[in-house]
Amino acid sequence: MKVLLLGGTLFLGKHIAEQALKKGMDITLFNRGKTNPEFLKEVKGVTHIVGNRSTNDIEKLTDNWDVVIDLSGTDPNDVQRSVNQLKNRCNSYVFISSISAYKNLDKGPVLETNALHELYKGDYGSNKATCEVIVNNDFYDNSLIIRPGLIVGPDDPTDRFTYWPWRMNQGGRILVPNVSYSKKVQFIDVRDLASWIIEAIGQGLKGTFNAVGPKETLGFRDFILSCKKLVSPENTELYWVEESVLEENQVQPWVELPFWLPDSLNMNGLMCTNNDKAIKAGLSFRSMKETIMDTLEWSLHERNGKWEAGLGREKEFRVLELVGNGK
Repeated sequence: MKVLLLGGTLFLGKHIAEQALKKGMDITLFNRGKTNPEFLKEVKGVTHIVGNRSTNDIEKLTDNWDVVIDLSGTDPNDVQRSVNQLKNRCNSYVFISSISAYKNLDKGPVLETNALHELYKGDYGSNKATCEVIVNNDFYDNSLIIRPGLIVGPDDPTDRFTYWPWRMNQGGRILVPNVSYSKKVQFIDVRDLASWIIEAIGQGLKGTFNAVGPKETLGFRDFILSCKKLVSPENTELYWVEESVLEENQVQPWVELPFWLPDSLNMNGLMCTNNDKAIKAGLSFRSMKETIMDTLEWSLHERNGKWEAGLGREKEFRVLELVGNGK
C-alpha cells in the first residue's frame, strides 16, 4: 500500500509514519522540511517531498497513492488545494480533525452526530469543521474523519499531559485544582492512535470517529493520584486549591494546569466525548500506567527548551503561600 502523509514528522505524524513502515507500506512525506527534517532520511520505502501546500508546491504531488493522511490541515484553503490536487490521485482521504470541531462542548456525551461549528468563521474549531466538509464533498464515501481529543505520550510538543507526571516526579508541595469528584479527564496515547489509524486504513474503514480515551471513565482526581503514586518521591504533598482561588490569582486553566476546566468555562463536554464507535471499530488502549511512565521517561531525557504548558514554580509557590497550609 502506498500512503501519502501531509505533514508526518511531528508527534502523531511521526508515529503514524513509523507504524506504516512496520506494516510494510511505502510512504511519501510532504512537508516544509522545517520540523525534524532528518526524520526517516535515507530509509527504504520512504520518499520525501519538500513543499508548502499554501503555495503551488502542492502541484509537486503528481504520483498516485492508495491513501492520503492529512495530518496538518487547519486552513480550509490549504485543504481545498490538497483535495483538488489529490482527488484523482488517491483512493481515500484520511483527515485528522479534532473534537473542537463540535459546536457545543458545554456537556457530554459528545457523539459523532452532534452539530459542528459554523463554517468559515476563522477560529480553530470552525476551520476543522470546514475542512471536514471540504474533504467529504469530494471524497464522499471514501473519507475517514478522525476527531481526537487530547493526544499524549512521548514526543508530545504541547506538554499538556506531560506536566503532571513530570511535576509529580519533582516532588515537594504541588498545587492541584480542587475540582469536584465528577470531573473527568480524557486523553489518548499517540501510539494507540497511530496504530489504530494504520489498521483502519488497511481495513478500508470509512466514516467519522471520535478518537478519545481511555476506555473506562477516568476522574481527574484519580488521574492525579495515580501520577502521584507511580512517580512521586516521599516528600510530595498535594495541595487541593479551590477553583475560585485559582481564578482570582489568574491561574490559567488548561494551559498552566492541564486538564483543569472550571465550570465557568462551560466546556465539560471536552472531557466527556463518546468513543463507543471507535472502540467497536478496533480502537484499543494501553494502560494509563504505561502512558504515564513512558511520558515521564521521555520528558526527563528528551524534553528540552521552553515548556509550552504547566504552572511555573514561582507562581505555584506564590499561590500556595496565599492559601497557607490547608490541603
